[in-house]
Amino acid sequence: MEIQTFQRPFCPLCGGTGDILHPKMQDRMFAIPGNWPLKQCSNPECGLCWQDPSPVESDIPLFYASYFTHERSDSKQRLSSQLYSLLYGGYMLASRIPSALLGLNKATHQIRHMFLNDMKPGSLLDVGCGNGDFLHRMHDLGWSATGIDFDGKAIENAKKMYGDGLTFLNTDLPDAKFPDSSFDAVTMSHVIEHVPDPVALLIEVRRILKAGGRLVITTPNIRSFGHEKFQDCWAGLDSPRHLQVFSLPALQRCARQAGFDAMKASTSAANADGLFGISFGFKEAKTKVNFFYEMKIQFNFIRGLRSLLLQYREAWQLRHNPECGDEAVLICQK
Repeated sequence: MEIQTFQRPFCPLCGGTGDILHPKMQDRMFAIPGNWPLKQCSNPECGLCWQDPSPVESDIPLFYASYFTHERSDSKQRLSSQLYSLLYGGYMLASRIPSALLGLNKATHQIRHMFLNDMKPGSLLDVGCGNGDFLHRMHDLGWSATGIDFDGKAIENAKKMYGDGLTFLNTDLPDAKFPDSSFDAVTMSHVIEHVPDPVALLIEVRRILKAGGRLVITTPNIRSFGHEKFQDCWAGLDSPRHLQVFSLPALQRCARQAGFDAMKASTSAANADGLFGISFGFKEAKTKVNFFYEMKIQFNFIRGLRSLLLQYREAWQLRHNPECGDEAVLICQK
């Protein structure tokens, strides 16, 4: 597989110069060939991290020939997923009290519902809906839910799992051609880091939002505790699929350039344990010749415990450094 690339020497958001942050970045999840160096903008009011060189847009789908949203298509995989969910449920139960004391239970609830808890259910669009888990959850809460994804296999699985009462479209947002002011809320969970032109995407989102509508974005935070600890093994980098990784200032700058002015930005440790678990796997794989970590649905007790303790540490640090969470969250209103 040969991916065509182009040079991207300057920051895609502010046009500033960048310094090489991680010179050697391979695909540690699905073994896409190539090296994908990462730069970081030297402007402290931006701080965006991006790939240089970067893949041409027409070749980006090649990165998703194998992807986690393609799972669950057979009964064996579903059984493995159910077993994992059972074990993970026990893990969550055991951590409930300390997580409550650190505010993680509330943070997890907010992330699971993409900060729409305080809104009256209406029309919802999830951009990059993957296998449809989130939309199924929101539909049960009364939302009229539509999901889009350019990944045909993900949409196929979403329809198999949750087709009744939900709309799933195999398209990207511009090609969907939704009418102006179509939705009360638009969500993008770990999507904006995958798209070649984030500003253009948000301009289109603003067009299809109703007046007073809400956009909610979650994405890995390049200035996080997790990145500081794991460096090039941090799962939030996910080269080569993450074309850019945002800081909070970069995410806000992106939204302003798209025309949003009413916004709230924060970071969260809600899903940090999952990111840490994969990051530990990447770090272990770094000792191997081919530097490849195959993600499987399994529960490693020691790794899980280490990840949980690091999550607690991050949650504690958030009290003093509100920008250290592994996920950046941006909430915008039209």
